[in-house]
Amino acid sequence: MKKILKITAFVLLILASTILGVLYFASEPLPAGQQGIKAEALTDKIQEAINQKAWDSTVAVSFSFRGDHHYLWDKKRNLVQVKWDDKKVLYNNQTLEGIAYKNNKKLTDSQKSATIKTANDYFNNDSFWLIAPFKLRDAGTTRSIVMQDDQEALMITYASGGSTPGDSYVWFVDENYMPKAWRMWVSIIPLGGLETSWEDWITFQNNLKIATSHKGLIDLKLENVKTGQSIEEINNGVDPFTDL
Repeated sequence: MKKILKITAFVLLILASTILGVLYFASEPLPAGQQGIKAEALTDKIQEAINQKAWDSTVAVSFSFRGDHHYLWDKKRNLVQVKWDDKKVLYNNQTLEGIAYKNNKKLTDSQKSATIKTANDYFNNDSFWLIAPFKLRDAGTTRSIVMQDDQEALMITYASGGSTPGDSYVWFVDENYMPKAWRMWVSIIPLGGLETSWEDWITFQNNLKIATSHKGLIDLKLENVKTGQSIEEINNGVDPFTDL
């Protein structure tokens, strides 16, 4: 038995070393960028293409992430409802104050706090795949031009904000300055320069444009995306945040 365990441990060690080696040699270093007028001009063109102004004036958003996490977001009031498995959380994403349920039973104390934190972590990650193009000029960001594959691209680095500050993203755009892909240098992924597409764009009534699928090492799908000027407008006339 001891011999079998030693052999198993050795095999696992070899596999781990191989994976780390592949990641090390496949990983790309973060490119050096040039801040300034060109970077700001490209940012302007991207924001115009996706209609940043329409996003800024949008009050309410709903969507599902990979069919697992379901969101209602009141941007104006900083209120979010998150549903997954047997849990439901309604909270303020600025103060992290709110209420949490499991199997429709209200949670209290440490269980409530932990569940709200989990909901907020889900929201920070999942919503980023929906709204990252609208966050090019968030507080704490820097913008720079980088060369990738013999073309200019826009690198955004986040010095603060969200659950994982310090990450960098390089955006590639089409001839109309619509984002078509990005490459990521992020703390939660050991492979630098991983590329994922931005596609299946939906154009809403106010000409707001939102991408609903991403293809790469892992494919991601955003479903049931709705936008409006109130939570009631996109949630069958119901405001779930009256419980807060």
